[in-house]
Amino acid sequence: MASNKKPTWKDVKAILVEKEKSELLGLVADLYSASAENKSFIHSRYSIGGKTLEPYKRIISESLYPDVYKNKPIRLSVGKKAISDYFKSTKDKAGQLELMVHYLEMGNQFTVDFGDIDEQFYSSLESMFEKILTALRNQSADVQEKYFSRLEDVVLSARNIGWGYYDYISDIFGEYEIEINST
Repeated sequence: MASNKKPTWKDVKAILVEKEKSELLGLVADLYSASAENKSFIHSRYSIGGKTLEPYKRIISESLYPDVYKNKPIRLSVGKKAISDYFKSTKDKAGQLELMVHYLEMGNQFTVDFGDIDEQFYSSLESMFEKILTALRNQSADVQEKYFSRLEDVVLSARNIGWGYYDYISDIFGEYEIEINST
């Protein structure tokens, strides 16, 4: 009688620890060949190719600034997943921060170029802005300075955007600016 229990990592690990190195390499090779996502994960994990952020930036760009002339939709969740996937593969907080800022910039530029979107879109950008500022508060002055002008550009370019988006990001950025200038 078959079990209805879903397999877990514990079940898989019990099998893998019994395998020879060559068989494990074969498994990794098969996973590598199975999808572009797996390739990006492995390249990022082991810093292969030097440009580990680029595949993730491309996904974010295509998700938040899609080709509207080909009826490509905005896919917020795909852009967020790219950030998450990168961090899972590398644990690189600096790269994660760069991807978060890229997400914000792409979404912001899309609405600047094509007009108002919807509440969910702006909520996603506002949430990302908050996460960026939270992450920056724990960074050195050099890192904060590196991103300050990019975030300032986002706020300035958003001044004619509705849905309370500009007001919100302008307010939280202003608070952040006062905070970093008082330390």
